[in-house]
Amino acid sequence: MSYFMVGAMVATTLFTVHATNEQANANQKIANNNATMADYAAKDAQVRGEEEAMNVQRRAAALRSSQRVSAAAKGLDLSYGTTADLQDQTDFFAQSDAATARTNAGREAWRYRAQAQDSRTQGSLAKSNADMQNIGTVLGAAGQVAGKWKSPGSASTATNDPRYAVRGSRGY
Repeated sequence: MSYFMVGAMVATTLFTVHATNEQANANQKIANNNATMADYAAKDAQVRGEEEAMNVQRRAAALRSSQRVSAAAKGLDLSYGTTADLQDQTDFFAQSDAATARTNAGREAWRYRAQAQDSRTQGSLAKSNADMQNIGTVLGAAGQVAGKWKSPGSASTATNDPRYAVRGSRGY
């Protein structure tokens, strides 16, 4: 095998390794960017959930005030009976709705956080897979070079050496 062929195989192998690394780095950057965006979405979901919970509580406070004004205008006592029960139920359902809004936001945020972790894992796996592929490429190229260098009929084997015919297989 000529030095030119060996050099060409080495160059091809290096180019393949470089291209694989560049692709893996690009995939890792994309995955990390996707993870960052998912983290932002998780934070946004939490904020929106808290805002929704506060809006539920504001609407409930407005409803409770309206109930009190209406009952007071009718001359009803606000501290006991049906009027008090109605206000207690309004408070209870407002708290329940606010908790539901927070819980839903927490679940949405958890989903985004899981997506972010999945993206980070994909990026890490892209890099690991590229490393394994590069090892295989280098070992495969080394095997090809070694196989061609020592193959029968090659100019470098002892059987084609004119001195071999004179000395014989014993080397003397």
